[in-house]
Amino acid sequence: MATHTPHFPDLLFPGAARLRRWEGLLMGLLAGAGYQELRSSLVMREPHEAASLRFFDGDHLLALRWDYTTALARMLSKRFAEPPPRVSYAGAVFRRANQPWEPVERFEVGCERLHTDEASRDEADVELARLLMAVPATLGLRAAILQIGSAALLRCPMEAERLPDGLADAVARALQRRAPHRVKEALGGHPAAPRLLAHVEALLSESDGLAGLQVLDRSPYASLLKAERGHLQRTLEALSPFVPEGLRLRLDLADVQGLDFYTGPTLRLYAPGAQQELAAGGRYDGLYPFLGKPWFAAGFCVRLSPLLDLAETRPDLFHSLEGAGR
Repeated sequence: MATHTPHFPDLLFPGAARLRRWEGLLMGLLAGAGYQELRSSLVMREPHEAASLRFFDGDHLLALRWDYTTALARMLSKRFAEPPPRVSYAGAVFRRANQPWEPVERFEVGCERLHTDEASRDEADVELARLLMAVPATLGLRAAILQIGSAALLRCPMEAERLPDGLADAVARALQRRAPHRVKEALGGHPAAPRLLAHVEALLSESDGLAGLQVLDRSPYASLLKAERGHLQRTLEALSPFVPEGLRLRLDLADVQGLDFYTGPTLRLYAPGAQQELAAGGRYDGLYPFLGKPWFAAGFCVRLSPLLDLAETRPDLFHSLEGAGR
């Protein structure tokens, strides 16, 4: 007899204890950096997101919280004239799964850095990346990869070429699959196809680190991307002295996942052997202006659900899970 609804995982004793410990450790890490916790309601009255789980309460169509970032943004934009600079959160989100094996209920801990001065982007992005670099050690993960990309490296050229939304989405999907031939197929006979294909080939270069940024010199959009390249370079230079033992800092210019949301640098945390990213985030300066506030924002969330699965299936990737609160 089934004991739970499919895709809504029950956590038995060790898993439940681990989730509670990890939430406490991560919230302690964020609190130590000045991030204040707040929680949005689990029930949202604006179920715009197609991936949300919706239900009727009488005549009102409601949805379960499908994403913390959007939920917090709607709350903060309505409640505050000036943004609180650092906020954190912990709890569950409920999102329709893309694959049949994915859970619908997902546990997350994350943070958001808000500011009104565009010049603060460098400082905020470095602060968030350094916090994310501290997450593996906080949870006892032996090794991890922090991947840095930038959505602007593809967004800016496509906007300059005035690609229609559907075509831009097709190009982004093909690049995300590392398939330049698909990019060529998507662009067809578009006048900008030769320039964009040359740019895609540069983004797909395997060069890493600061040297990896030099491949952008081969792009037809090198001048257009000068500011974003400088932002990435300053970020990498600021992070390099603080990379902790066991963590590798990697540059991936072709990471355009979430291009419809992210506007600048992106962050993704992986572990050797993990099938999914363990944390993700980046800069999303379009969100608050969409809600009527001229605020800049960036943040990340740690996905505890795949981390719990990893601890269960690959305990060798962690330091002793029995000690030090892990």
